[in-house]
Amino acid sequence: MLIVGERINTSRKVKGEPVIENAVASRDAAFIQKLAKDQVDAGATYVDLNCGTLREDEPESLEWLTKTVQSSVDAPLTFDSPNPVAVERALAAYDTGRGQPMINSITAESGRYEGILPLVQKYKTKVIALAMDDSGIQSDPEKRLTVARDLVKRLTDAGVPLDDIYVDPLTFPIGTGSDVGVAMLEIISDLMNEFPGVHTIAGISNVSHGMPARKILNQAMTILAMDRGMDAAIIDPMDRYLMALVAATEAILGRDEFSMNYITLSREGRFEGL
Repeated sequence: MLIVGERINTSRKVKGEPVIENAVASRDAAFIQKLAKDQVDAGATYVDLNCGTLREDEPESLEWLTKTVQSSVDAPLTFDSPNPVAVERALAAYDTGRGQPMINSITAESGRYEGILPLVQKYKTKVIALAMDDSGIQSDPEKRLTVARDLVKRLTDAGVPLDDIYVDPLTFPIGTGSDVGVAMLEIISDLMNEFPGVHTIAGISNVSHGMPARKILNQAMTILAMDRGMDAAIIDPMDRYLMALVAATEAILGRDEFSMNYITLSREGRFEGL
């Protein structure tokens, strides 16, 4: 399971305070490096970098984040921005020796697609493909599935390997409708069956937006989506119980040969106190 650690995001608040944004704006390297290291130590495969709230300063800030984070951890990075200028600044500063970078994200929107695709091709990145087009975010799951299919086909026709594509079916808050969770799960199933070799990913925490006890909903959705074939997730790796559930689910679904990863994590004490 590919885990993208979501915590370095300037839109995220801690007890109502924009501490991440403040840290990036003030270039507090020690604070950001600890956020990155804690996530990698907790099991994150990639570290996501998002400084979109800084707007005019985004290109410089994303480049600074890239240099700052990669000086403290060996994990590959995900560049979370629709701004091609900011993404290219970050990619140019990225050390490819740590692994293939990922762009989060491309869509079927004409401007965004045309801005991001050349960067995917030039830097040979992985890419998260959001199921939205020029008509916006579709609440109709069939329309989202159609957009996702078309996006996968366009990317592969442009020479992007299927193995580098991570389709995000878009996670709607369950408070907006009783069927939105099931719809997302069905889109994941359809995509994984229709395009063998493609990946699916989701920003899981969106499902619990506005709800009480959000961690419980995030945990449940992660496990249900894994059962449908989802093999990557943008989550908080500092949620120890969620990470333990991911490891257990991989073992049960046969994705962990002889359950060796699960056994190793247990021996390391990762499940103690849960």
